[in-house]
Amino acid sequence: MLRLNKKTEYALLALRTLAACDPGSTGTSEGEAPRDAELVNARLIAGRYRIPEMLLAKVLQKLKRRGLVAATKGSGGGYRLARPLSEVPLLTILELFDEHVSLVECHGDDGEPCQQLPHCDIKGPLAVLSAAVMEPLRRMSVEDLFVSKSGAKVVAGPEPRRAGSGRFSIVR
Repeated sequence: MLRLNKKTEYALLALRTLAACDPGSTGTSEGEAPRDAELVNARLIAGRYRIPEMLLAKVLQKLKRRGLVAATKGSGGGYRLARPLSEVPLLTILELFDEHVSLVECHGDDGEPCQQLPHCDIKGPLAVLSAAVMEPLRRMSVEDLFVSKSGAKVVAGPEPRRAGSGRFSIVR
């Protein structure tokens, strides 16, 4: 079973918040006037979700190095999306934070092969199964993750500047 680590969870929380502040992304309501994306600092996101600010800052820096977010330094600085989340496969985020998304490990964390590998007669079928499980993660974008089955966009609310409640709202 795939279980997300804290860095991956924090990355998704941060991306969701940044999307809510970006007029060209998940957070835009129909009929809303175009505007520049608001900058959001790590302290606001960390406070909103009650997560460690230093760890979140490291996660945001990793997202920045990968080109997923952009940062502005200084007193009015912060982060914004560098590209639409509709263009970012969910698998990219999982792999960025070292999620192990394979069903079996023919090679352990130490790089040593499984002791059963020379005699294994199910590695072919398991490879087919693993590919079938991975395909939806390749096709699904991060934005898709934030959209409900009804097609309504699920965005973080309230605005990060008014952090506190942790409620989520549906934008139709």
